[in-house]
Amino acid sequence: MSRARVIQLVLAVLAGAALAFSFLRAPTPAAAPEPAAPPALETVEPPPEASSSERESTTAPPPAPVSAGAPPGCPEDEADPPGFVRPSLWDVLSIRTQELRDRLPQLSRDASPELRAGLTSMREDPIAAIDHLRAAPDRDRDGFDVAVAGALHMGMGALADHEARTAGRIVAILDREAQEDEATQVYTALVMEREHRRVDARRALERAWAIAPDEPAIALAAARAASDAGDFEGAATRAERYLALVPEDARVQTWATRMRARAEMARGLERRVFDGVTLRWPRRELPAERVDGVQAALTEALDRTAGMIGRRRRDALTVMIWSSREDMRRATCAPSWSGGIFDGVLHLDVRGVTAPDWDRTVRHEATHAQLAEVRGRIPHWLNEGIAQHLEGPPRPSALRSWRRMAASGAVIPFASLEGQLLVIDDAGDARLAYHQSLAMFAWLLAARGEPGVREAFAEIEAGRHEDLLPRLLPGADGAGLRAFLSER
Repeated sequence: MSRARVIQLVLAVLAGAALAFSFLRAPTPAAAPEPAAPPALETVEPPPEASSSERESTTAPPPAPVSAGAPPGCPEDEADPPGFVRPSLWDVLSIRTQELRDRLPQLSRDASPELRAGLTSMREDPIAAIDHLRAAPDRDRDGFDVAVAGALHMGMGALADHEARTAGRIVAILDREAQEDEATQVYTALVMEREHRRVDARRALERAWAIAPDEPAIALAAARAASDAGDFEGAATRAERYLALVPEDARVQTWATRMRARAEMARGLERRVFDGVTLRWPRRELPAERVDGVQAALTEALDRTAGMIGRRRRDALTVMIWSSREDMRRATCAPSWSGGIFDGVLHLDVRGVTAPDWDRTVRHEATHAQLAEVRGRIPHWLNEGIAQHLEGPPRPSALRSWRRMAASGAVIPFASLEGQLLVIDDAGDARLAYHQSLAMFAWLLAARGEPGVREAFAEIEAGRHEDLLPRLLPGADGAGLRAFLSER
């Protein structure tokens, strides 16, 4: 064998090794973008406090237990089948990357210098690598665009590493190179969602759905985005398309049924759009001045919450005011004691927004809507505590609970308030959990001020949500909380 041929073979082997090495760093982030699965209810208004006559009566029988079960015609969320994995938008991109990996052996043998330069420089300089790939004369391999696949691969890495600037630049490149590729639109949607640009994310998902309506992950994500935007008919249509492809997903079956119910009940509701908020309400059941008041309370609460936690205010929100508590429950399957729900859409009812303390309910749920912008798991004591705090001064029922806690020492273990409060069936137990959550937040705010609140949310976004209060207030425990309440 000639010396020149040996050198060529050695170079080919080295190039192949370099290409393979560049893909060893396949983006598998510790917290990959979540699949767009319809979630269980996230946050609800605390149960209403008892009336004065109920509190003062000594002969009235105890109230019947309050069930958090679904009402007739409103199916419960189903558990996922054993071993079931719901399709993810991340998987749509991973398929393209995997095909690029599969082609590496061939590419290592016959890639042009420009293509080889792009593939081997991915780790060092993604944007320069993409420029090489775009300029390569052999980037198209039997209809497979190596430049687009490489850009998606590096874009996934940028998302996984939270490199927002690089991720955004790759969005612009892909938009020029492959706008009609569903993977481009999926990647764009993930980046826009990461940047809290919900309107742009939904537009990208709609484009992806138009290009590839038979991709299950796209259909499901488009359904969720349509629901959040108040397009319940569109949400049901997309969810049903998904179910035709993934019929075993019982949880989405119930969610699609709920979307059809919402679409039916929403027909004829008035609409107003302001500051990125879409408000729907029954015109004949709500006076114009109250609609104006709800608008003002929503705007104030979103702004105050964003300022307190040090985040940008969300750019889009749908608010539904249903004619009755029963309609709201049919639309959401919320506990019967809930006066408001946020599950991607903010749900209220006419009775709640015409009650004497209607503005507290609106501010509470708007706070949850803003907190949903936070990346990471917010402990429920913090989620509910800050929402109650931003309602206004503590309710009389909360003060009574605090006095009992201080006097009797009955404090719920902090760890028990990290998870969902919606699993509590009894309204009295739920009320106590809410009141202690407010007390824990009040303690944090009194001890550390708003900088301490912003630090709490920084910890959450860093993935450190467990045992949050004892870390921010060293030594914090039930005895310390009782002492704090005694001083108040």
